[in-house]
Amino acid sequence: MRTLKIKDLTLDELELLEQDLHENGEKSDYGYYQQLVLVYQTMYKKLKSLARNNGPHYDHSLQHTGNVFVSHLIKFGPYIKMNHFKDDGDAVESLIKAIGLEQKLPIAYYRLGFLAYKHGKYGSAVRYFQQALNKQLLNDPKYALNQQQEFHAHMYLANSALYVASQTYETMEKLPYLPEEQLPNPELSPLLETLASNEKYLHNHAFYKITKNNTETCSKEACEDLCENSEPNELVLFFNDRENILLFNGEEVIITPTQANMIRHFLLSSSKGNPRTRINMRDFFGRTGSDGEVKKNTFIKSIEKLRVTLRSIEIPEIIDVIQYNGENAYYYNESVPFTVLFRVDEAFANEYVN
Repeated sequence: MRTLKIKDLTLDELELLEQDLHENGEKSDYGYYQQLVLVYQTMYKKLKSLARNNGPHYDHSLQHTGNVFVSHLIKFGPYIKMNHFKDDGDAVESLIKAIGLEQKLPIAYYRLGFLAYKHGKYGSAVRYFQQALNKQLLNDPKYALNQQQEFHAHMYLANSALYVASQTYETMEKLPYLPEEQLPNPELSPLLETLASNEKYLHNHAFYKITKNNTETCSKEACEDLCENSEPNELVLFFNDRENILLFNGEEVIITPTQANMIRHFLLSSSKGNPRTRINMRDFFGRTGSDGEVKKNTFIKSIEKLRVTLRSIEIPEIIDVIQYNGENAYYYNESVPFTVLFRVDEAFANEYVN
C-alpha cells in the first residue's frame, strides 16, 4: 500500500495505513511522523469534501479527524524529519499549520512565542505571547495554558517588549541625521535590570521535575546534573531540547516521542486502581478506527514494543497487566522510583501539571 501516494488512497485504505504506522512505523529513523501527519491531513481533506457535498453525515468524523490532525501538528511537529530528534523550524511550520486549522489554541501561540524568543526574534515573540494570553481568556480547556505557563507567557511578553525597546533605542542612537539634542534620554537601566531578573527566573524555572510525591521546577543544568548523578535503580525520563532520553543505572537510550509520552503517562497517571486501557489511551493512537476505538492488537503491540525498549537498558518489569472490563489494562507497578523532566513550555505540560 505504501508504494501508492497517500493522497490517492481511499478513506478505508488510509485507516489501514494509519493502523500499520501505529503498529510498525517507528522502525526507521526518518519519516514516521511526517507520514502520520500526512495521513491525517489527507483524511481531513477528503472528509471536508464529503461533508461539503453530503451534509452533516460526515461532520462528526471531520471534527474528530481535524482534532487529531491539529494534535499531531502541535505535539509531533518538531519530529517531522527525524523520529528521534527535534527541529525548531519544523515545529514552527507545524504550529502555524495548526492555528490555520483552529484559532483557539493558546498553547500553539505560546510555543510559537517561545521558539521566537529562543532564536532572538523578539518582535514576533511579542505578537505570539500576546495572542496566547488573549486566547487563554476564552476559557476553552482544550490546549489551554497551565498556571505556570500563563505566568511565563507574561514574563516572556514583558522581556520580549523590553528587548525590542532596547534594540530600538540602540538603532536610534546610530541614525546619522538625528541631532543629539533631539534623542530621547530614557532611563533604560531599571528596565534592563528587570529584564535580567526575569531571565534569571525563567532560566531557574525552565523545567518540571516530577517524582511520585513531588512536583517542582528547576533549571536545565539541574536536570542535566540529575541525569549524570541519578540514584541507583532510579528511572529518569528526560525530555530535553534535542531528544527524549531514558536512563537507568548508567545506561541510556534515545526514544521516540510516542514511547516517551507513553512512559510518562504510565508513570504519572496510572496505578493498579486506575489502569490504562485502549479506551483511556486512545489519544496516543490518533484517529483510531471508524468505530472510534483503538484496535486491541494495535494497543497490545504498542505496549509490548514499549516493554522491549525498557528491557534494552535492563529496567525491571515496571508495567503490569490486569483484566479490566474483560480486556487487558496496564499500570506502573511502582517497583522502581522515577523522575520525569520536561520543559514548562512543552505542549503536553497542562495534561500533568495544572
